[in-house]
Amino acid sequence: MENKIQTTVKTKNQPEHNTTKCLNCGTEFEGNFCPECGQNAETGRFTLKFILGNLIAAVLGRDGGVAYTLKNLFSRPGKMIVEILDGKRRKYVSPFPMLFLALTVYILIFSITGSKGEISSDLDLDFSYNTPVNAQIVLEINRLVTKAFHFYLNHYTLCYMLTLPLFVIVARMCFGKQNRKRYYWAEYIVSVVYALVILVLYRCVITLIYPISTNIYETMALLEPIAIITALSACFRRMMGFSMVKTIWRSTLTLALYYIMVGVIMLIVIFVIAYVLVLKYTK
Repeated sequence: MENKIQTTVKTKNQPEHNTTKCLNCGTEFEGNFCPECGQNAETGRFTLKFILGNLIAAVLGRDGGVAYTLKNLFSRPGKMIVEILDGKRRKYVSPFPMLFLALTVYILIFSITGSKGEISSDLDLDFSYNTPVNAQIVLEINRLVTKAFHFYLNHYTLCYMLTLPLFVIVARMCFGKQNRKRYYWAEYIVSVVYALVILVLYRCVITLIYPISTNIYETMALLEPIAIITALSACFRRMMGFSMVKTIWRSTLTLALYYIMVGVIMLIVIFVIAYVLVLKYTK
């Protein structure tokens, strides 16, 4: 199968030139890359060797890729994010693909180690009630709230992903009015998502510890808010131009307000459920 179509162009007193016809857009050109669409001239058929080579290049590439992004994310996250916002993006994996990759690794580790992923806890709401109808309503609310609470405890890494817009809103509120004028919403998303990548990788580490020591695992799980504040501070400090103390304070405020807003949303949901159940059982 021909993967590279070459033609020879020769004119009087000129050397021969090998041109390549791009398999993507049909442009004839000389060199290794198409000037029209940028595709590599050496575009071969998909083989296991080809796929493996691309995977290795993507993960371990010296001029970019996952390894390079991770190295900078843990050694100089603030500078990396500023470079990305300034347009120097070729060497780095974009935030959302990086987040999805980290989540994939976390899920694999989670399935292999058999850990619960988070801390388990029991919740039993004890409301006073006087009638069988009220008792039924309370039991139903207790069951639903307990189930929701356990889901949050056992999947709060996923909950961070689902509530990403809320996290961004709170971060934008907490890092100052002046910075809201400097940066777009989407630029706040970049820093928040990279901070979540750090968080997910932290979860990967402590999940690996679970089979070795559940005590160490639970201790590290309890320290997760500190890990989140550290990640937010590292990602936002250079972007905002704050001192370390001011950045940590703003990051702590961001996390606290995020938890408060999540709690308010949960209370609203509980009241709505309670109202629906009252209507159901009092008919």
